[in-house]
Amino acid sequence: MASFVNAEVGIQVCVLKTFGDAFDYLAPQPLPAIGARVLVPFRRQERVGIVVALESALPHDKLKTIIKILDNEPVLMPAILTLCQWISRYYHAPLSEVIHRALPKKIRLGESLEQLLQPYYTLAQPLAQAQANLKPQATKQHALLNLLATHASLSHKEVRGYGFSKAQLDQLAAQGAITRYLKPPECPISNAQVPAHVLNDEQNSAVHHILPYLHRFQCFLLEGITGSGKTEVYFTVIKHLLAQQKQVLILVPEIGLTPQLCRRFEQQFSTPLVVIHSRLNDHERLSAWQHAKTGNARLVIGTRAAIFTPMPDLGLIIIDEEHDSSFKQLDGVRYSARDSALMRAKALDIPVILGSATPSLESLHNALSGRFGHIKLTKKAQTGAKVRYIVSDIRQQKLQEGLAASTIATIKKHLQAKNQVLVFINRRGFAPILMCHQCGWLAHCLHCDSHLTLHTTTAKLLCHHCNMHQTRPTQCQQCTSHELIAVGLGTQRITQHLQTLFPNTSIARIDRDEVQSKEGLAAHLEAINQQTTQLIIGTQMLAKGHDFPHLTLVVVLDTDTAFYSQDFRALEQLGQILTQVAGRAGRAKAGEVIIQTHLPEQPLLQTLLKAGYHAFAQALLAARQQARLPPFAYIAVIRAQHHSESRVHKFLMTLKPYLQNFNLDLLGPAPAPLYRKARVYRLQLLLKATNRPILHQALHALCQHITLSRHQGVQWSIDVDPIDLF
Repeated sequence: MASFVNAEVGIQVCVLKTFGDAFDYLAPQPLPAIGARVLVPFRRQERVGIVVALESALPHDKLKTIIKILDNEPVLMPAILTLCQWISRYYHAPLSEVIHRALPKKIRLGESLEQLLQPYYTLAQPLAQAQANLKPQATKQHALLNLLATHASLSHKEVRGYGFSKAQLDQLAAQGAITRYLKPPECPISNAQVPAHVLNDEQNSAVHHILPYLHRFQCFLLEGITGSGKTEVYFTVIKHLLAQQKQVLILVPEIGLTPQLCRRFEQQFSTPLVVIHSRLNDHERLSAWQHAKTGNARLVIGTRAAIFTPMPDLGLIIIDEEHDSSFKQLDGVRYSARDSALMRAKALDIPVILGSATPSLESLHNALSGRFGHIKLTKKAQTGAKVRYIVSDIRQQKLQEGLAASTIATIKKHLQAKNQVLVFINRRGFAPILMCHQCGWLAHCLHCDSHLTLHTTTAKLLCHHCNMHQTRPTQCQQCTSHELIAVGLGTQRITQHLQTLFPNTSIARIDRDEVQSKEGLAAHLEAINQQTTQLIIGTQMLAKGHDFPHLTLVVVLDTDTAFYSQDFRALEQLGQILTQVAGRAGRAKAGEVIIQTHLPEQPLLQTLLKAGYHAFAQALLAARQQARLPPFAYIAVIRAQHHSESRVHKFLMTLKPYLQNFNLDLLGPAPAPLYRKARVYRLQLLLKATNRPILHQALHALCQHITLSRHQGVQWSIDVDPIDLF
């Protein structure tokens, strides 16, 4: 008896934005490739999904058949699918949410990849044979064949540029004289203009330490003081990779750093380069993604989401300013791009370089324990005087809008010398509090447990958490007094006061209110570099990566709050910000840094200023080890929120019995530091373990329980390795 083979096979499809991992479907032969898109029926809709497995354990009669195969080849490369699956497991996030972040919007929507492709033409026959088949009077077609004979191929746009028409191309293609094919447009190639920097001994040693590991996985922590030339080390290593026909991925924390870094790369390399960040439009991102996926782009520079960029010849990942919190996604899939990069590199067996003047305690601990290679750059790449730190004790001093008289005098001295000055305060707005002088009433946000910040440029009170805003009141809402006073400092207030003190000085304020686009930031940075701006007031937007050769004084205001913070990472972040912002001074000239504080003798502050960030970080590591905090323990936060305070508390309480069977420390439920945000109550449960696998076993069991249980509309999330507890 003849046996019949079922033409349909069970497959698993990750349907995007379904808060699930995969669903089983039937697919006809020939089967779609793993990583290809398919159109599937899903809850009375047609949805786009990604094939993740060519097998199914479910009976075929229980499965629906896919509607259409959208791709002949995978849009999700095996390496990216593997990365997405690891992120899904480690951060306990649905695979459909992770893959959603990994693909450009047009790909997620199921649009054809051919729309990005351009038609190219090449000869299909020897020139003499093609010419012989044409009539002698077809002079334009003869000329077109002669043109194509002198080029390997020409795009449709290029052919039209020579004066030929689409009709002439179509006629030659119909006769078989030329071949038309589709491919992505050529990736722009920069023109290297700046000669390579001559490396000093430390930089040479760093390069020679890395080069033997170019063909296997190894993570290097490149710890170099500001101005020590970490970027030149990157350049030299990258040149070796490019010579081997490899691609390189460079991750940076902020969009604001990409223009300056791109400019330096374009000056060093004559090679195709693309940039990927959140402010690209859909077409720009898809174009950059396609250039990287096809291998056209050899260098990719991007922010956090660029970790998902498909690069078939990837040979190295560099993470600049690796300590920066911007590498951690704070909503949705709460992944760390830095840690995800390590897993991608390990799977591909390629090296990673983590660069920072102020490495995170986790990376430093890994380096000190031998897990990472540890390379130090302790000298400035270019000769320059050492920065001098001045701790200004402002206790019992009369301050002018937060500035001591000695600080104002030093600012004046540097400005008169035609140098640039940066006043750093990490708080935007005019003042954080509006208070009634008569009764003490404070302007609160109606939707959050927070004060409203006064912004004088718009005459509004603004909540920096939920963006609720209102017109600045003229009288107290409690006692109707008109004596409303601004309490505290913000960038607007400092700027206004300095404009009064130095009316003939060009001043720029750089914060999120003033600079709302990458073009606006670039314009400000160009003005600083051209010295048309002499006095700068800014937030941490200016603390990292920027090179201001004429800046000789940095004034740091309001440093003391970190010493009182409940967040265990606050001191680490303070040390990083102080070191980074101080590094903007004295790049080419002798520099000074004034730190105004009410705690001039604070031991950790003294360690930082006298012995440097490395000694400061080691002191923090010792304290963390004693307190059993990361990196000597592993933590996760379960966050929950709802309009009903009791409902969210009850939800978290029901989770505790499922966690007490594991060897964990449980803290909570407790209110989040910002308990009420946008009229929603927020509580959290903190899990701490000395063993990472136990923590993940507990979280996996918890996810299964929550999925199967009813939680009455409470929104919840899991944050593994949180960088803050908000």
